[in-house]
Amino acid sequence: MAFDPESLPVPDLGLRCLKCGYGLAGLSNHRCPECGKSFTMEEHIPEGDFPVVIFRGKDVTDSPDVVGLLKHYRIPHIVVLWPGQVMFGLPGITQAKSRVGVVRASYYQAIDLLRRQALGEEMPPADEAAERPDWTCPACEEENPGTFDVCWNCGRPARD
Repeated sequence: MAFDPESLPVPDLGLRCLKCGYGLAGLSNHRCPECGKSFTMEEHIPEGDFPVVIFRGKDVTDSPDVVGLLKHYRIPHIVVLWPGQVMFGLPGITQAKSRVGVVRASYYQAIDLLRRQALGEEMPPADEAAERPDWTCPACEEENPGTFDVCWNCGRPARD
């Protein structure tokens, strides 16, 4: 799927100026007209290799709809647990509040897909090979999403 977050005008991805909070959608350059701060799209992505997706000002939570959408478009993703889930091992009640992180390179593609879905817009065509099933690594027996080409645990390729 061809989505370029660097294209101008700035796509409507819910981004706001990090200095003054001005909405950045539709700008013809990467400079806030309110305060004059120049910006990059990269600086609006949260930290980490799999940053938690933020859509409409909130962390995107793990749901079958969101995970299905990411799998359909082959966007590598993980479930990011809240600190209490990790520290106290509370997967039961708090499981619904687990957040979704995506690989950095696909962060804005994921937001664009969520935006299109929320607005009922036409979805772009997906890669025909997108519907790969989850797989178990033959080396370490770790479960991996079908969107991963290598095991997240040991780095072995999915298909030798």
